[in-house]
Amino acid sequence: MSYFVHNLFSVCPAASVKAFHREKKHGLTLVEMVIALSLMTIVFASVVPLFGQMRDSWDFRQSAADTLQNGRVLIDHLQRNLAEAVKITAVSDSSETNGFIEFENDDAEIYRYDIDGSSGYVEFGQTGNLSELAGPVSMLKFTCFDACDLDTPISDVDSTRFVKIETVFINALDAGQDETFTTAIYLRTNGNSISGPGTVTQTMYDYSNREQGTNIFAYDGEDNVQAPAVSTSPTNLFSAGEYDDIEFDDETFHTYTTVENSKYGQMRFVIKIDENKNDVTQIVASFNGKGINSKKNDADGVSLYIWNYALSQYELLETSADTEDEITISGILTTSLSDYIGDTTQDTIMLLAATNGKKPNKESLDLMADYVKLDITAAIGGGGEIYP
Repeated sequence: MSYFVHNLFSVCPAASVKAFHREKKHGLTLVEMVIALSLMTIVFASVVPLFGQMRDSWDFRQSAADTLQNGRVLIDHLQRNLAEAVKITAVSDSSETNGFIEFENDDAEIYRYDIDGSSGYVEFGQTGNLSELAGPVSMLKFTCFDACDLDTPISDVDSTRFVKIETVFINALDAGQDETFTTAIYLRTNGNSISGPGTVTQTMYDYSNREQGTNIFAYDGEDNVQAPAVSTSPTNLFSAGEYDDIEFDDETFHTYTTVENSKYGQMRFVIKIDENKNDVTQIVASFNGKGINSKKNDADGVSLYIWNYALSQYELLETSADTEDEITISGILTTSLSDYIGDTTQDTIMLLAATNGKKPNKESLDLMADYVKLDITAAIGGGGEIYP
């Protein structure tokens, strides 16, 4: 009996341990491995396309950002150089999509913008020594106007005072969307002359060189009509940060989102000038921004107005195309200028930007302003008359 008990205690624990180890060493069966691999395949099949979509989305956004940055570089370059040109010496026809323009700077050097035929890039520099600036583009078009007619293109460089530029930047992705950029530039060119005594001055006013809230103001809001019948609407005064958004043409926008259905989005710009109203010989007003209506087939774009103090009403300067793209719209006034300079201090010019469409039901309507400015030409000293 003792022998049996001894063997029971000495053998059974070992047998139990071996059984335990045999159980722990039990591996996956072939069926379990197949099931595990199938599950892993399903998971990867679900996840991998998401990574592909994320990559494609990133590439799309990066390409769009690169195209936008390229466009900004070119538009800023054109505005900076052409606005300071002394003389336009040559320009392509307004129907030419592979256009060019040449101008003389203060140092009597001739510079040129055109498209490089091999690379498709816009190039710039002194004639005969051009360098690539931005691109590639599929179109570069220059349309010239004189000082008194913004509807009829001209080819006479000596009469050109206003140039509209349109260019289309090519998106590097096959599925990407090409971007159209437009701008308009008032040219102080070809030696505007004055007969008789006096001095010609040309001054640019914007929200970076005037004292905001003192001699330059901006308001936003909405109305049932595109151009209100009163000069005090809209009434929401810009904040300091909102003024910052419209100081420079830098793709930083102040956005007003229309609240009520069937109303237009609006911004009112009130600018006091230093010149005597009777000395002013030309007013050029410009607005850069966007008007975006989210409802398909409803009008996009912006219209620019100026207040006529003599008639107590807004007058249309220019209406943009029906587009969600950034646009520049302008207007030149050369007659009855004192009618557009008024208020109690007789030194104020008032502009209105308004969306081309109304806010649709259950959709959005945004008016976006990037840059607003006035160019004022005056004959100081009396007795003179400007010949544009």
